[in-house]
Amino acid sequence: MGYFNEDQAYARQIILDHYESPDNKIDEKKAKEIYSSYLQHTNNSVSCIDNLTLYLLIENEIIKDAKFFGVGCAVSTASTDIFCNLIKNLSIYETKLLLDNYFKMIDKQEYSADLLKDLIIFKNVNQQMSRIKCAKVGISAIATIIEKR
Repeated sequence: MGYFNEDQAYARQIILDHYESPDNKIDEKKAKEIYSSYLQHTNNSVSCIDNLTLYLLIENEIIKDAKFFGVGCAVSTASTDIFCNLIKNLSIYETKLLLDNYFKMIDKQEYSADLLKDLIIFKNVNQQMSRIKCAKVGISAIATIIEKR
């Protein structure tokens, strides 16, 4: 994972790739189709355009699927998309560990980089105060779903 730390251009490209072609973003029609079978939570940012609804399919304490719908900037869309990729087939416990480490990284606290995998590209987002909320909006919705379920 060290290459993300040294090559900011590469990290920016990954963010752009997940923003322009997110793996887990769904359209309104699909959101209506899965509404009754997935747990969901909407989170937004009052300071920018981010307004994302997260959908999790949880079976036997395992996250079977993760999708999102809505509008977000590059940082919120990419972080949410990467997080959705990483939590599929993880247990609730493993997802909570990932959540905890991600939020610690964003909040400039001690964290385990190995657990974060591709999310490590967001490690410097806290250098721009306006981007901290962007990096948290979708992931906070996931945390809320897990806590409320």
